[in-house]
Order: sequence, then structure tokens, then C-alpha cells
Amino acid sequence: MLTRGAASAVISVIFMALLGMEGAAALDPPANCRDTPTGQICDVVADSAGGNGDRSGGADSTQAGATSGKQRICTHAGEEIDCTSDLGIWSQDRQCFVQRVSPEPPTDHPIWEGRDEGTIYQCSPAGAAFSAGTGIGFWFWAPSAGDAGAPVLVDPVSVAEKAVERMELAAPEIGMTPMAAGAPLLVGMDAWLWIDNPGPHGFGPITRTATAGPTSVTATAEVAKVVWDMGDGTRMTCRSAGTPWSPAKGTGASPTCGHRYMTPSTQRDDGAFTVRATTYWRVDWSGAGQSGRITFTMSGERQQPVTEVQVLQTS
Repeated sequence: MLTRGAASAVISVIFMALLGMEGAAALDPPANCRDTPTGQICDVVADSAGGNGDRSGGADSTQAGATSGKQRICTHAGEEIDCTSDLGIWSQDRQCFVQRVSPEPPTDHPIWEGRDEGTIYQCSPAGAAFSAGTGIGFWFWAPSAGDAGAPVLVDPVSVAEKAVERMELAAPEIGMTPMAAGAPLLVGMDAWLWIDNPGPHGFGPITRTATAGPTSVTATAEVAKVVWDMGDGTRMTCRSAGTPWSPAKGTGASPTCGHRYMTPSTQRDDGAFTVRATTYWRVDWSGAGQSGRITFTMSGERQQPVTEVQVLQTS
């Protein structure tokens, strides 16, 4: 008969072989577990200072590669409108779309008021239809682009997006125990999770500046959270890049981000769970007297087989 102690020893030996650890600790029973048709799902909540993540299947879920953004808000008569159109760039102060008049009127036109420098602009109300120099709206003189007091004729959000392109941000590379890709993990064992490329391009913060004509915009990007989809129905949020595992850290749970599978992946067609890490980027930008935020996501995947240890008891 194989005793309970002998069975634990078998599990420990296999776990050490998988992870390359120098020792193995006894497993604590998982907290907040619930039974599902496919097995047990365990929930653990933690903040950025420690714990195993905030697990849920609700608002934090996302499609890989999904994007969203909060750009500058332009309003007219109390309603939000597009900040750019064929009419030009919306001026919140003037409450009209602004663009240069082309061709400009001759210098003896009254609009110049005797000036020999600057630029003539067209101010067109929202909903107008015109070609510059005709239609409804009015002309006005202002300093030329690049000079103090000149209207902004470049959408700063577009310039901010160019600054983001210059950052050359990278999708997350998954770090996970077991360290070797494709090596099986045992049911009930703690898996550590971390982002394996947490530098400026993979996790931030990173700052870049882009310029279009006289308009310069500076943007700073940083990951606000990582959502882990473990493939077994568990989805959890970690507020940091996680803690990389090393043999010196032993067999306990990760202090920042981890998961414990309670069902094997043998019933899957490919014999493995698909683990997806999604980084939620937040970009704060400012320039041309305006500021705003752009948000988007990037994802990386890994296949993780999970197996059970079969203990044979004989009398």
C-alpha cells in the first residue's frame, strides 16, 4: 500500500523535475474555490503589492488586439462633435473649424488691415459646407503657423499617435513556470506568471515626441494592468509585471501574480490550455495647448499542458 507520505513524495519529486527546484513545499489548500462542470475554479484577490491577482470573467475581459482611445473632446452648443473635418480643425475658443484660406486674398484686401505678414484663415461653423474662401463663415487674420497666437491647424491626437509609433512598443512575452515551453504543469501546483520583457518598450514608462509642422506633442506610455486568461475559465488582473521565478524562490505561490490549475488539460483537442496575457497601455499626451489620453491593448500567448499525478494504491 502506498502511504500518503509516499504519495506526497512522488508529487514533490515530479514537481522538482519539472521546475528544476532544489526543494518542494507541501501545498496549502486553494482559497475561495468553487465547483464548476469542468472542475474547480479558485479565486484570489491581491493588489500590486502582492498576492495572486484579481480573478474575474467580467469587465476586464478583452479581445486580443482590441483598441480604444480617449481623444480630446470638442463641443459645440453643448454637444460633442468631431475635432477634425473637411472644414479644418475645430477651435474650441472660436467655436468654428479653422483652415487657411487658399489662395489668400491680395495684400490690399481690407482683411489684412495694412499688415504685410501673418495668414488669413477661414472660420466655418459646425455643419457648414464650403471650399476655403467661399461659403458661410468668415475670414480672420492671425499670425502664421509656428508663431505665437497662430491657430492650431494640425490635430494633436494624430501627432500623439505618431509619437506612439516611435516608441516601438512590443507585445507581452509570457514568463511562466514551468520555465521550459511545453513542459507540463501538475494539477494543484502554483504557477508563477510574469511579463518577460518588462522594459520600456514592453511595459513602460517610455516617452517620445512627434512634430507635424509647428505642432509638437509629447506622449508617455505605460502599462496600467495585465489581464491573464488562463484557458481554464479563469481570467485575472495583475497590476504589475509580476515576479520572475528562480530556484531560490522555492515552490510557494508568486507574491504578485500566479495561478493554480485544478483541472488537467488532457481533455483539450491539443492537450494544452491557451494562456493569454494582455497588456493595457495608457498613453498621456500634451501639446499645442491641449492634452488627452490614448488607450490600447497588446497580447501574447503560450500553450500550457497540465497533467495529473495518478497515485496507485494497493492493499
